[in-house]
Amino acid sequence: MALALLPSAPATDAAFFAIFGIFVVALLALVVIVIVWAVRHDLAGRQAWRERQEVRGHRPPRPPGATP
Repeated sequence: MALALLPSAPATDAAFFAIFGIFVVALLALVVIVIVWAVRHDLAGRQAWRERQEVRGHRPPRPPGATP
């Protein structure tokens, strides 16, 4: 029980912070990759939708600020 009251060793703290830091960096990288993937697929899908609308003879509205 006396061992549980002692502060942890500095080596274990350093190892925890190193591993936790790697985890945080990996998680942030994964979030960025997912967001970039989603935006690219959204843009590609939107472009394909616009092309399908133009082939059918419909003219989809342009987004605000877009040049014709």
